[in-house]
Amino acid sequence: MKHGISELEWNDYLDGRAAAEVRDRIEAHLVGCLQCWEFYEQLSGATEELLAAGEQARQALTLEDPQLHAMLRGVFSKVKTGESGSRVQGQLNVLETVLATFFGTQTAISALHAAARNSPARSLDQVTPDNWEPFLERLATIAGAMCGSTFAGLVRERGQF
Repeated sequence: MKHGISELEWNDYLDGRAAAEVRDRIEAHLVGCLQCWEFYEQLSGATEELLAAGEQARQALTLEDPQLHAMLRGVFSKVKTGESGSRVQGQLNVLETVLATFFGTQTAISALHAAARNSPARSLDQVTPDNWEPFLERLATIAGAMCGSTFAGLVRERGQF
């Protein structure tokens, strides 16, 4: 705490979330305290720079729908569902390949397990044609949270028997 202003109060003030009474107290203090005014200037400048850098990163990393579709077409053209193994296992392999291309193998496997755990199957080895649709919907929800609704729709589409 510096001059009666806690770290949480500074953070809320800088983020524009401080309660009116806290905001008024901080602003009244800033008028008369050069040390806190300089501290505020440093923090507000850093906050603005972080927000700008975050926006630049989001813009640089955001895939437009045509880019996403082109990448997925490339993945789907490489996916081979062999005759061996069950239909469910073949589809799981396809989905793992698609997810791994975008998120890495470990994240893809984790997403598949999480979708199974939160579906009637309760585990990946218990996914069957009878509980496939709820599993696929959970997986699409996870994929959507990670990469957006376009990707979720394509996971749903690719996961259909």
